[in-house]
Amino acid sequence: MKKVLGILFLMSTATFARNLTLDEAIDLSLNNSKKIQISSKNMKIGDINLGRAFKMALPSVSYKGNYSRFEHTERNMYGRETGVNKITNMNQTGAYQKYAEKGGYSSQVIISQPIFQGGAILGGIKGAKAQSNIMDLSFLADKRDVRIDTIQIFSDIIRYQKDLEALETSKKELEIRHKEQKNKLDLKLIIKADLLKTEMAMLEVDSNIVRVKNLIDIETKKLKIETGLTNEDDLTLVDFTVPEDLSEKIDFDKDMVTAKTQSLSALIAKNNVEYAKAEKMVAFSDNLPKVNAFVQYGGYERESADDTFHNEEWRGGVSVSWELFNFGSGIDKYRAANENYKIEKLNDSIAQDNIEINLTTAYSEVIRLEKLRVAMKSSLEASQENYNIDTERYKAGLLSTQDYLKSEAQLRQSKVDYNKAETDYLVAFEKYRSLLI
Repeated sequence: MKKVLGILFLMSTATFARNLTLDEAIDLSLNNSKKIQISSKNMKIGDINLGRAFKMALPSVSYKGNYSRFEHTERNMYGRETGVNKITNMNQTGAYQKYAEKGGYSSQVIISQPIFQGGAILGGIKGAKAQSNIMDLSFLADKRDVRIDTIQIFSDIIRYQKDLEALETSKKELEIRHKEQKNKLDLKLIIKADLLKTEMAMLEVDSNIVRVKNLIDIETKKLKIETGLTNEDDLTLVDFTVPEDLSEKIDFDKDMVTAKTQSLSALIAKNNVEYAKAEKMVAFSDNLPKVNAFVQYGGYERESADDTFHNEEWRGGVSVSWELFNFGSGIDKYRAANENYKIEKLNDSIAQDNIEINLTTAYSEVIRLEKLRVAMKSSLEASQENYNIDTERYKAGLLSTQDYLKSEAQLRQSKVDYNKAETDYLVAFEKYRSLLI
């Protein structure tokens, strides 16, 4: 029975366990990211607004209707009633006052076609097109950023797991030395200070183990949220190999041209200029006349006890409206739009400068971390070799406890430094590539 329960437990555990590679994590993040979902909806809004802008140039059909009821008062100085009165009263002067309720309604169906709007429709289409492009580019930018964030989180977890492995190895070594030192202390071969130094080193390692475990838990929760794997109880990340000499794949001069002309940052800045230009066109159109062709059918129908009136008919023609004087409000609106256009042109120039600075910085960081990774690898190998020698010397009584602990701490730190250099190198290369998108 116990075996059956054990098998069931293992099966239930395996059900919630999952091995996850970096590529799988990126794909899941791109499919489940709430940030990308918001960008997708904004992109749809941009398409809808573009369609609305085109529809402004098409005919429109509208209906206008009004119903009113009022009371008409008529005085008769001679006290005679004419027509059919609903209510007749005599006032103090002997004259009669007649009250007649009247009412009616008007209704019109109007078909209107814009002929000339001063550039408002064309400007609206251009502005909506630029805005739609910005939404599309922002969607791609968010996908790029989510990818980078996922790589950063995933690689950090792998790095912390390697750090934890190094710390646990260090702890085991220190525990072995601590046990040996206890025996030597009983035999009075060492002093108690040596034992205390080892215990302090063990406490430091324990503290770092707790810190690294907390970092792994936090980053794992972030990764589950990004990938949508919040229901996974046990998530095992598959380690990956970071290639060497990634800088050899970079053609910096060619990449600079690409980044300034085809990157998302450059294209968004240019579309912001186009949008501001369209807004300037729309603002200028407010100062020009508006011409519309129209066809309408309808009229006014009145019914009362006295008379009945109908005048429904077809009408058509051209309507012109032009605001001739508004204290310069229309001119001020155009001037403000023109200044905003100039601002966006300056922002485009600033974007070009930032692209050059950011790409140069990212390239320099790749080169720096590439060299640092090689240096950290050499340092790790040297620390490992030095620790192996010092361990043998310590066992032979040729090395003090202080020097041994220093050598062990140096090896542990070299492992941590190399893990960080390797992770930073990968992320730096991916960030450089993202600037070209």
